[in-house]
Amino acid sequence: MTEDVQQALLQVAKAIDGLTRVFEHRVTELRAIGESEEQVREAVKAIQAVKDSGAIYLTWANHYAKRLLVGGGEETDDVVEEDL
Repeated sequence: MTEDVQQALLQVAKAIDGLTRVFEHRVTELRAIGESEEQVREAVKAIQAVKDSGAIYLTWANHYAKRLLVGGGEETDDVVEEDL
């Protein structure tokens, strides 16, 4: 995989991580202001959904990057997956 593709995938991984951190901070705020447990649970579910869908996206992005750039069948290191 080329360096520019690895960097692009890493940027996406960092963006997903950053988004989940912001959401986690919001959950802390919701608890601090005494928001209902139902509201907090929904926010926690949202965080998990972002993490899960981000992981799926990155797995497929890695897969297709390898197929397009390596030529289909060669095994390469999963740099982005290891960084998550």
